Amino acid sequence: MDVRILKQVREMRTASKNDFVEGLGRTLVEVAGGTLTVRKARDGLSGVLSRAREGVPQIIGSTEDAAVVISVKDLATLLDAAKEQTFGEALDNVGFTPYRGARIVIGAGRNRETLKHRGDAVPPPTG
Repeated sequence: MDVRILKQVREMRTASKNDFVEGLGRTLVEVAGGTLTVRKARDGLSGVLSRAREGVPQIIGSTEDAAVVISVKDLATLLDAAKEQTFGEALDNVGFTPYRGARIVIGAGRNRETLKHRGDAVPPPTG
């Protein structure tokens, strides 16, 4: 699967449906090298399927209502790319809201004993 398609899917996940369809359609046509007529696709079906299995999507019909032929492996890759989320999207999904108040000043901590290394520890008394 061409990385341009995966990039388009990842970037347009949050876009409106129309924007997503238009952007993905343009990218698919660009990667495929143009569209095929139904007659041309029918006459060369084995070639269409062969190119689809090689990872080159085949676009049949007009770009507004085109059909796309891709391999199952590429479909799985596309679906996986569509479900990945960014860190920001994951935070939004759990309802995270950043703190918008004044600056938080944290005072100096208390002085404490330094931690001892395991080798410096005193053995427990025996008795």
